[in-house]
Amino acid sequence: MKFDINGIFKKIKSNNIGQDKPTTLPPVFYGIASHVPESMERYISIAGRPVVFTGSDAEVEKFKGKKFLNAYDVITLDEVLELYPENDIWITYKKANATAKMLLKRYNHEKIHFFEADLEYKKSCSFLGHFIDYRVDNFSPCCVSSKSAIKTSGSVQERIAHWKDYVIKLADDIKNGVPNACDGCKHLKDGFYPRENGKLDYICFATNHPGDVCNLRCSYCFVQNRFEKFKETKEGMTTYETIRQLSQLPEYDNPNITIELSNGEICVNKYCNEIFDILLKSKWKVRFVTNMTVYNEKFAEFLKTGRTVNVLTSLDSGTAETYKKIKQVDCLDRVVENLKKYPLEKANLRLKYIFLEGINDNETDVDGFYRIVKDVNCKAIMISSDRCKPLTPKMRKLVAKLVRNAQKDGIKILKSAYLSKQDDKYIDELVLKKSTKNKVNNVKSDYKIINVDGKKITLDSKMLTDNAKYVIVMGDNSSITINGDIYLSTNDKES
Repeated sequence: MKFDINGIFKKIKSNNIGQDKPTTLPPVFYGIASHVPESMERYISIAGRPVVFTGSDAEVEKFKGKKFLNAYDVITLDEVLELYPENDIWITYKKANATAKMLLKRYNHEKIHFFEADLEYKKSCSFLGHFIDYRVDNFSPCCVSSKSAIKTSGSVQERIAHWKDYVIKLADDIKNGVPNACDGCKHLKDGFYPRENGKLDYICFATNHPGDVCNLRCSYCFVQNRFEKFKETKEGMTTYETIRQLSQLPEYDNPNITIELSNGEICVNKYCNEIFDILLKSKWKVRFVTNMTVYNEKFAEFLKTGRTVNVLTSLDSGTAETYKKIKQVDCLDRVVENLKKYPLEKANLRLKYIFLEGINDNETDVDGFYRIVKDVNCKAIMISSDRCKPLTPKMRKLVAKLVRNAQKDGIKILKSAYLSKQDDKYIDELVLKKSTKNKVNNVKSDYKIINVDGKKITLDSKMLTDNAKYVIVMGDNSSITINGDIYLSTNDKES
């Protein structure tokens, strides 16, 4: 008997024709964290014994050719979706926000569960309930919306208490459909978010403090007027004073707190060294948005601690001429030199490209930018537009080129919060398309494959034994020839 099948051939099993499918399927466990071995007994009592483990690419690669705990196969998520598409997936990570967001692109939310992370499925965003954009005389529960700036005053502790009351009510209003400041925001969507609102773990310092300065004048910058308003001569709750007070609150001096410094260029701040002295003594994790024009020894010292969440630098160009046109300063060579000089191995460097029509939307700059990415060994690119302005067709082609080159070189593609909703979706689809395209020869089997020849795969049924499994991901115009009487399960019907 011979079958020719176009598309994706998901499973082949022998000697199981007529058997009923089990009503309860064993779970898949996601994540091989250090605490998992000691927690396995509890996990199994909650969800049952896992059929297989999966996780990040690094975790899967670590267990290539061997079993986790000498008992469980570790396979990629793509393989899980091919072999066990109906099984629920349980996440073992204690912090699983990013993992849950990723899995929601592949699974229905009802099939995703958590052992450790206290997350629930609801309408919210990645900021609300745990994030404060902290400013000199106001705060915001996010760093995107301009409608939610709330006037405040008092000590740091008093301002945080004010923030907590506000975000708890805001979350309740969203849940109950009461009109609120978040209405219409593209970031407000259904997803997995922390169950508890008002538990502060991320403090962002925006450009709104006395002493905040920057040595560049980027053409797209929308906070230049704030630099003028809060000159160094005006005293008050500077970034340094706020961080100093925060460091003296025992409940916030812990490694679960992340500080983001995106208020101007930290390395030209008047209190730069004093701020780094506090950061070095604290337990906090820190995210830096910096233009990399200045080399600072204490910044370099902090980067060596391993407590840097990431470092974000907007290059927005690939040539010195365009860099000067955008930044108003001719120093691209110095920036690249500092990117190489700083100890960024543990810092999760991200280089950003903000597309600006008629300025940097050309192959020369995009190609030059990518050469710098490779030259400084950056592993993540962030793509953005100028404050949610839609990408032009020309820009989209350049984005596609960046995605294609980055995925070829194993560089991660990230999206800025300042992309339009349509461009956000476009990049998601582009990344997914590129990651799944042309997997014709991706064949996984418990047994030997007789012949794999280009796009044509031939399996001999004589090689199939009880419970043998084959997973073959094929292109649109490929075919499979099968000689023998076997059971076939395709993606849309059984034959």
